[in-house]
Amino acid sequence: MKLRKLMLAGGAVAALTGVPAQAAVVDNPQFRVLGLVIVWGADGFSNGTPAGGSPVVSDFVIDTATGAGDTDLIDGDVHTVVTGFLTPTADAVASNGTPFNVTNAVTNGGLTGGSDGILDAADADTFAAFQIDQTTDVELDNVMNSSFFVASNTTFAINATATETTPTGDAFDLDDIAWEMSVQPSGSVDNGGTAFAFGSAAQDPVNTLATVPTDLSGLTGGAVYQSTLRTAAGVGSIAEQSVRFDVTYTLGGADGYDLSQGTGQIEADVVYTVFVP
Repeated sequence: MKLRKLMLAGGAVAALTGVPAQAAVVDNPQFRVLGLVIVWGADGFSNGTPAGGSPVVSDFVIDTATGAGDTDLIDGDVHTVVTGFLTPTADAVASNGTPFNVTNAVTNGGLTGGSDGILDAADADTFAAFQIDQTTDVELDNVMNSSFFVASNTTFAINATATETTPTGDAFDLDDIAWEMSVQPSGSVDNGGTAFAFGSAAQDPVNTLATVPTDLSGLTGGAVYQSTLRTAAGVGSIAEQSVRFDVTYTLGGADGYDLSQGTGQIEADVVYTVFVP
């Protein structure tokens, strides 16, 4: 009897030790990366004077809605820079005139009046007598170039709207200003005498639009660029993952100004909206 009791006790102990202890730990890590477009150039202007410097990021757009209704986390807009530099483009200011250039002169060719960008009385005697032939002509210094930079982790689009703000005379309209946009995937620009590199980790985002406007009258709020790729192609900084958008405006259309177009003044505001579709 004693042996049997011991055996029963041993069996009970064995049954108890055969039940393993259990514990559960539940974790739930989660990340969501929204589409992001960073736009940079110069700081905004106030009464023709730069409010800050450049390079400055003034648009930090995250994809929160379909179309152009995304959220910009920075209050303010990017101001363009002069192509090839990080110098802010000046807001339009009143001036006496745009410089004229003499082309194809037989003698004293290449004359330009208004080396400071304004044609006025201070340019008296800057021209010399020049001999002409049947091809000699006079043209305006009528090309303006500006740029802004974009870095993105996703495809993006750009809409554009041009508004005429200062029509003077009857010679010019928005369709008299030719428009062209191109992309520079990498390079460097002059930042006050120091080279500022961009695009070493970027790629051409590739525009899918088959046709785009050719003058400012076509910039009515629709798309002028729709990328196929994000700009970021490799690990890098904002500048390294950025491409440069270059915009060229030419008075007189693709063929330039001609005396037959008369006189006048035209000024326009052009707004580019960069967003994740």
